[in-house]
Amino acid sequence: MIWPFTRKTTTESGAEFYIRDAAVADAKALVDFKHRIWRSMFGHLKDDAFFAEAEATTAEQVKFWQSRIGKGDKVWLAEDLRDRIVGTIHATSQHSDHTAEFVEIMALGQLQEIRYFYLADETAQTTIGQELLRLAVGDQPAIGWLMGHEPFVEASFQAAGFEPFGEPVEAADGPWRGVPRQAVVRR
Repeated sequence: MIWPFTRKTTTESGAEFYIRDAAVADAKALVDFKHRIWRSMFGHLKDDAFFAEAEATTAEQVKFWQSRIGKGDKVWLAEDLRDRIVGTIHATSQHSDHTAEFVEIMALGQLQEIRYFYLADETAQTTIGQELLRLAVGDQPAIGWLMGHEPFVEASFQAAGFEPFGEPVEAADGPWRGVPRQAVVRR
């Protein structure tokens, strides 16, 4: 006979979520989570073709993240008790091209860049976003970008001392045209 297993609503410590660093084997789930979150973030700004084009590159994105994680880059995952990702973050001292230009123009100095920070609706009324930020950048000066509809990410940045910096910018062309982004900085 097989007995049904019902996991408690919390762990022995009372936690409903846990955070861990991603393994190479998590890359596919990480990319799938990002695509799911993008639909809620950008659904009001982008059409189905945008999402289909992004999702068509899933295999390449998985290989990219497998390589990055395999080389030691830290990607943090927040998961619920059923091992479903509810949040993720990746920060680095190597700036993307648009961030490097912005940091130089604005004379912001040395900052960590939060390149990948997504939170699902399940994180509402939790401190998961702040905890992910703590693990990724600690108290270091850092820059992130708000794009689309990200109320939980925005609230997490604010709670961690990040403030909007400069004016929102928008790509003139390419897939990100029509999606304003606002820098948020903690010095």
